Amino acid sequence: MLAYADAHADTFYEAALKGHDPARDDSPLHINLSRMQAAGQTLQVCSIFTPARYSKAEATAFAHGIIDCLDRHVAAHPGTLGKALRAADIAAKGPRIALIPWLEGASPLAGRLELLDEFFARGVRGIGLTHNHRNEVADGCGCKEPRLGLSEFGHRLVEKMEALGVAVDCAHLPQPAFSQVMALVKRPPCISHTGCRALVHITRNADDAMLRAIADRGGFVGIDFYPGHLIENAFAPGTRAASADDVAAHVTHALNLCGEEHVGFGSDFDGFEDTCTDLRHLGDLRNLEAALRARGLRDHTLERVFSRNLLAYLGRVLL
Repeated sequence: MLAYADAHADTFYEAALKGHDPARDDSPLHINLSRMQAAGQTLQVCSIFTPARYSKAEATAFAHGIIDCLDRHVAAHPGTLGKALRAADIAAKGPRIALIPWLEGASPLAGRLELLDEFFARGVRGIGLTHNHRNEVADGCGCKEPRLGLSEFGHRLVEKMEALGVAVDCAHLPQPAFSQVMALVKRPPCISHTGCRALVHITRNADDAMLRAIADRGGFVGIDFYPGHLIENAFAPGTRAASADDVAAHVTHALNLCGEEHVGFGSDFDGFEDTCTDLRHLGDLRNLEAALRARGLRDHTLERVFSRNLLAYLGRVLL
């Protein structure tokens, strides 16, 4: 069995807001504990997403609430789940599945650098600088052009993140902010969850230059499983359904551009409802493996894509 590590899922966001229990097999979540164990999962990056309707102190409190939920589940299952806080925790092989809280959008920081220390103390080890909307760092990919680039706070935030060993995540980050971040970083950045714009031409997907920029800096690109990023006009009437083979197509494109050491998965599971027909939840991961093998990927590359690349990236970034 291939070990599995995932750079992005919204499972604990859903658990916090809707009361779904990832320990229950009958929950509607894409990811639950039994599926994680059956999949040989070793690590899950846990999105701490804050909707656009929250800002400043409300955004901070909302994010803390999701981390509170994650912490309750870790405490309830100490033999199965554990937070990964350091590079040594990533390297250690044990029976527990490592969880890493990760801000999806910097809104909870409310433009205050001292709040990075607060969230770091709670285990946050990565920050997606924006979501689709504007925040104190930059305009997200859902903002209309001309988009604002990296703010002065954004510059100082990236510098402090790197000093602490917090991953700089450029998912949802458009131009010009993306290039400004690439010029600023001194440690490997990532795009935790994306599709390839060469295959589906939307601003949310990373273009070839972005993919190369991440790889050139020793970073990581996670391909997600959301149909809207995988096929053109995914939800338009008459459009065919997306499948695991579409994920495989994006993975293959990214591998060809970035090399086999920089590409993995950032599923975005539990962040959407309409799934690929044969990748409905984590239990269908074998279908993705079959699709990648059908495209010619061998065991060595599959091992990298399924887990080793993400683990190696985190080992380079976390202190």
